Formats: sequence, structure tokens, C-alpha cells
Amino acid sequence: MEEIRVPGTLIIGCGGIGAAAAYHLAARGETVVGLDPRAAGHRAGSSHGRSRLVRQAYAEGSEYVALTTAAWRMWHELEAVADERILTASGVLAVAPPDDPAGLVTSTLAAAREHALPVEHLDASEIVRRFPAFRLGAGWQGAFEPAAGFVDPEATVRTHLRLAQEAGAAFRSETVRRIDFGVGTVVHTDAGSYRPDKVIVAAGPWAPALLRAAGVDVVARRKVVAHFRPERPSTVGVGALPGFAIHDGEGLYYGFPDFDGQGVKIGRHDGGESATPELVDRRVRDAEVGMLRRVLDRFLPDAAGEELDRYTCLYTMSADEDFIVGPLPQHPDVIVATGCCGHAFKFVPVLGAILADLAQDGDTQYDIGFLSPARPAAIRPTV
Repeated sequence: MEEIRVPGTLIIGCGGIGAAAAYHLAARGETVVGLDPRAAGHRAGSSHGRSRLVRQAYAEGSEYVALTTAAWRMWHELEAVADERILTASGVLAVAPPDDPAGLVTSTLAAAREHALPVEHLDASEIVRRFPAFRLGAGWQGAFEPAAGFVDPEATVRTHLRLAQEAGAAFRSETVRRIDFGVGTVVHTDAGSYRPDKVIVAAGPWAPALLRAAGVDVVARRKVVAHFRPERPSTVGVGALPGFAIHDGEGLYYGFPDFDGQGVKIGRHDGGESATPELVDRRVRDAEVGMLRRVLDRFLPDAAGEELDRYTCLYTMSADEDFIVGPLPQHPDVIVATGCCGHAFKFVPVLGAILADLAQDGDTQYDIGFLSPARPAAIRPTV
């Protein structure tokens, strides 16, 4: 097939990050073509559902805090531009046992101190007083960020795509088969081939296969999520229950208050089986839902009513669990955003701006050196 010349940027994957990059580039007057075979809101990847936690005090590393702060500002700007509600300021509470084995609470508090962010250190009795749905033993503790909350990922993707189209971006329903890396990258799809000036790969769990030839070291992992109808709605709705992260001494769980009839959502952040989007088991086993229900029974019994929904999602993991963002060392016309490890959606607007900066100017004002694709944990040697 004849190659199609794209005098601008071709974006592979139009989920959370890809759609944001398309918006930022198109808003700057750049030529943008986005490729994705699936409509916004599909459940095959990592950008579906109605809720993702957003916060600024970041237990995963203080290097991220400058990015979370910028993203927080951009979430509000996006709502204003789109005239659509995307962000819910429910607060976010991190809870851990007395010894805090994973450092969930202590790391959150340390990041808050370092960056002068408003986060409160609460003991078990204060948590239960403020949020009566919780059941916690003596010595348990929490870090509460009152200004944090959650965003609607499907609304985010739809909004970025709409704004990008209004600014001139084109989107095509095509499946990328492979990328030929070389002097002048060529992207092959089920409908043709493209030779763009720049390529952004924001393909979520499809990235491992697409980027393998370039030596990018990422793998997809299967995760499960469930929603439960509250036993006592008054204690677990928005305003009564914040978004939460709970380390029970063995695993890390996250969840959201009941809103818009969704029920209380809960998932496990760590663990999971290696998978591919094509072969992953999309069935959620009763034992997996039972694991999530037991966490609610123990810590939030008011939430543990009838099961409303269960489904899978896919994380794309890097070896060190930091994102991989930037131009590929041997192929600088290819810019990647991958290895997002299940904690990137809160960064979507700023990551979109960063990718646009890199595609347009080759540099960005944001410090992303710690996310470099050139670091040892990001790239495996090609044979």
C-alpha cells in the first residue's frame, strides 16, 4: 500500500494520554492524526470506568509532585474550557496498619511536608470520627488530603477528543500492526501505512508488542475491579466517604465513594497476572470478587452490599514502576508514554502537554528526567 505522509504528529492510542496529547497539539495549531480502533469508553484497555484518584501528595515518589501540582491546575482548566464536570473533590484518605509496611502513609506525609501540601495525619479514632463507615483497629493511621478527589476517565477522554477535533485533529479507526523504526519511522495499520514527522505511542497495554522491537521493557498485567451496592448509603457517598487507599498489611487496595448510582468501587493495585490485550482472561472469578468483598467487610462494612459490577483492566508495568516518557534514545522521532503502572491517569493533562512539547519542540519545561526511556529500567538491550 502507498505510504501516507503526515506532516505533523501521528498518535497511536487515543485513550487518556493519547487524547490529551492530541488536544494540546491541535490547540497549538499542529497537524495531528490519531489512530485507535476502539471508541472511547471501551473496556479493553486502561481508560474506562468513571473514577480515578487524583491527589498531589504522592507516596510513589516526591519527583512526581511537581507534575501532580501542574496536573491539578490543568484539570480545573480543562473543566473550564470544556464546560463539563470531570473532577469530584471528595478528598483522598490513605490508611495503613501501625507499622505501615509499604510506607503508604509515611511517604504521603513526607511528600506533603517537602512540598508544603495540606495533608493531615490522622489516628484510627479520628478517621472513624470523621468517616464513620471505617472500621479500624488501635494503632491504625491515615494521611488525608482534603483537596484531592477523583476524575471521570471516560468523560476526560471524550472531552479531549472533542476539543482536539474542534481544533482540527483527525481521528481514524485503524489498528496498528507494527512500527518500522529507522530513519523515518513508518507506522503500518490494517488500512495502510503512515510516514509522519513525529510519532507518539500512548497505546496502553498494546505498547509492549508495538515497542518490543525498540527494546522498551514493559509488560501488561491483568487487574480486577468490582462495585458494590452500599448497605448504608448515607455513610459511603460523596461527602461522607473520601476516595481511599488501604494497605491491609499484605496488599494495597483502592476505592471510591458511591456516586451516580455506581456503588462503592474497589480494586487491588498490586499483584496481577502478566497478560496481553488479545489473550487476557476477561472473566472475573468469584474468588477475585470475594477477595475485594473481604476488604470491604473488614474496613468498610457499610459498603459491602450486593455486587453491582465486575470487570478487568490492564496496567502496563515498567521494571521499576516509574513511567516511561520521552523520545526513544535511538529513534528520537518516536515519543513514548508507557509503563504507567496503574497510577498515571491523575497526570493525564500534564502528560498530554509534555508529549505535545516534545513533539513540537523536542523539549519540555517539566522535569521528566527520572522518567527517561534511556534509563536502565526502561530499555532492554536489543539483540
